[in-house]
Amino acid sequence: MIRRTMLSGKVLTRWRGQRLFELAGILAFGGAIATLVGRVVREADDAADWFWVTAGSVLGYLLADFMSGFVHWAGDTLGDENTPIMGKTFIGPFRDHHIDPKGITRHDFIETNGNNCIASLPFLALVWLFFPAPGSAGLFAITMVTSGALFTFGTNQFHKWAHADAAPRAVRALQRWGLILAPSHHGVHHTVPYDRYYCITVGWLNEPLRRLRFFEAMEWLVRVMKPDLLHRERKKLAALGLVPADEPEAPGAMPLPDDGPSSR
Repeated sequence: MIRRTMLSGKVLTRWRGQRLFELAGILAFGGAIATLVGRVVREADDAADWFWVTAGSVLGYLLADFMSGFVHWAGDTLGDENTPIMGKTFIGPFRDHHIDPKGITRHDFIETNGNNCIASLPFLALVWLFFPAPGSAGLFAITMVTSGALFTFGTNQFHKWAHADAAPRAVRALQRWGLILAPSHHGVHHTVPYDRYYCITVGWLNEPLRRLRFFEAMEWLVRVMKPDLLHRERKKLAALGLVPADEPEAPGAMPLPDDGPSSR
C-alpha cells in the first residue's frame, strides 16, 4: 500500500498496482473511443446523419456535465471518510479538496484521469456489444454515449486546469470561451459554504440546476429517507473555520438557496 498524507492530515491510500490498473484503463478507454468514433464516421452518410451526430455530441457533453455535478454533490454531501467502501477512496478526496484546492494540480495525468476512464468502460462496452441499428436514431444514441464518456474522461483534467496557476494557452482560451470549466466559474463552488455549482465538466448546467433547486431537492429527499447520511463532515469543516456552524433545521425541511452569484 502507498500512503500519502494530505494537507488536512488525512491519509490517502493507494494500493501498489493501482497505477498500472489506471494506465490500463486509460489505454483501453482510448482504444474503445477510437473504435466507436470510427464506426460512427463509417455509418454517417449524409447531412441528416451528421446533424444527429452533432446533436448527440452536444447532449453527451451536457450529460457528462450533469453526472459530474451529481457525483460531486454526493461526494461533498453524503457520508464521511469512515463510510464503508467509498469513504477513503471516494469521499475523503472530495472533502480534502475544499481544504487543499491545489492538491489536484499535483496529480499527474494517470492519477488525474485513470478512474474516470475505468468508470466509463462498462458503458462503452455495452454500446460496442449492442451497437444500435444504422440510421439517424442509432447514430444519435451511439454518439451521445461516446461523447458523454469522452467528456467524463476530460472532467478531472478540466477541473485540474481550473485550479492550475498557469494552464496552457490553448486551455485558457477554451476557458474564456466557456467551452470547458473556467477558474472564475468554478470559484463560485469554492465559496463558503461550498453548496452550489457542483458541475465541473463545463459548468453550463450549474445555473439551471441552481434555479431549479435540484441539489436542495436531493438533500431534502435524503433527509427524509436517510438523514444520518447528510453532512457528516460539516462539523469538522466548521472546526477548521472553513464553513459556519450549522443552525438546527426542522426535520424534513428543504432549505431555500439565497440569490448569491449566478455566474462568474
